[in-house]
Amino acid sequence: MNIVDLITRNAEYYPNRRAIICGDDGREFTWAEYNKLINQFGNGLIKMGVQKGDRVGIYLPNSPEWLIAYFGTMKIGAVALPFNILYKTGEIAYILSNSRTKVVFGASQEVKQNLLKILSEVPTVEKIVTLGEPVEGTTDFQSFISENSDVLATVDCAEDDTATMLYTSGTTGRPKGVMLTHKNFVTKAAINGVAEQISEQDIFMTATPYCHIFITVTLLGPLYVGAGVLTMSRFNPEKTLELLSSYKITHFAGVPTMYIFMLNAYSPEKYDLSAWRFKQTAGYAMPPELFNKIEQTFGSGLCEYYGSTETGATVTYNRMGHSKIGSIGPVAPGYSMKVADENGNELPVGEIGELLVKGNGIFKGYWEMPEATAEAFKDGYFCTGDLGYCDEDGYFFLVDRKKDLILCGGYNVYPREVEDILYQNPKILECAIIGKADSDRGEVPEAYVVLKQGEQMTEEELINFCKQRMASYKVPRFVNFIDAIPKSATGKLLKRKLK
Repeated sequence: MNIVDLITRNAEYYPNRRAIICGDDGREFTWAEYNKLINQFGNGLIKMGVQKGDRVGIYLPNSPEWLIAYFGTMKIGAVALPFNILYKTGEIAYILSNSRTKVVFGASQEVKQNLLKILSEVPTVEKIVTLGEPVEGTTDFQSFISENSDVLATVDCAEDDTATMLYTSGTTGRPKGVMLTHKNFVTKAAINGVAEQISEQDIFMTATPYCHIFITVTLLGPLYVGAGVLTMSRFNPEKTLELLSSYKITHFAGVPTMYIFMLNAYSPEKYDLSAWRFKQTAGYAMPPELFNKIEQTFGSGLCEYYGSTETGATVTYNRMGHSKIGSIGPVAPGYSMKVADENGNELPVGEIGELLVKGNGIFKGYWEMPEATAEAFKDGYFCTGDLGYCDEDGYFFLVDRKKDLILCGGYNVYPREVEDILYQNPKILECAIIGKADSDRGEVPEAYVVLKQGEQMTEEELINFCKQRMASYKVPRFVNFIDAIPKSATGKLLKRKLK
């Protein structure tokens, strides 16, 4: 088994169909061309002494080169280790040294600014290959590719062999290397290819970083059926709308923040989005008010998914035409999910508890952390740390992160519930609710609010708005108007920074 067998198959079945489109410069590659570049890349790694199981770092933005490096690494049985192009020296040094990475492929500017400074801290790195301007002491990406044969046999891997390692964001300590296997990837490719209703004639686009677990949605699903993928190095709402229109994109995946900015930039006279039939969102919960507005503006077909790095991304799927607003959908084929109490006992319909999940897409463990791996599971189920409930139709609803729950004077306050109500206010662009320590109540809700351009609002106005719509213990006691809410590279709100 090897996930890259799917690319070899597509090169045979659809040799002249577009596999990759670069949204930044317009370059296009057919499946046959892409397959040959992967083979050249893999042969280059073998020349460098990279063997099955070695870690290969990828420090590149979304691009055709990223896709070549990622799947070229896995084709020879090595472990692809992508990390964020926004990472700086401290983050990079930890990941490379912890994983004992052997070779790194990076963008030249970031290599010069960050990677070269910390090489003494990561002696396992033997070679650096750079994309862009030549960097002294490194190998040029294009010459690395072109000097090699475009014929390469795929290395056969066991189901449990690690295909990729993705480091978690480390919200509760040092980042952990999540090991995902070839079986995980083949499983996710098949599930996503069907759930997303993709065919080989479609084009799937995203602006979420490929170094994120979102790749199982944005790359593996299209890969499974032979659909084209449009790369975009960074999100820009106007550019995204332009590409959706000009390339007649059929599928787009993003986090709610991206949709918010696209709504504000959209003009029906400027963009033709008639081909766009599938709109996927995940990362954090989509407020119901925004869900309705997105479908009214961009057309139907918005589906909310749920998952995490450890679950191989999405484990629940809303289906096109069968979504429930506010729900993350029913569980995906091949997975089992339950709502459980503190002891792992399944709770009745409608009761809130922790979401536990198991299935073939679940990661095999944290890199060299057996104790943390064991703690993450309970009776064979992965403990997500998310709170939710299930309705009588089998649709799951995400309430909040377990650690974000606010305990206010004996009452449970779920930040998402308050945020969903705040989004009903037409003046509010973005918001986040966190718990603030209080001597009398333990914690009280605190609001961080970003207003739409040109809007004004007072703290009293917002609190009065809330008092009319929610129980008094849920009403924010403190309100902060800020210019922007801190986010991760994927657009996920970073509440820990607000705290």
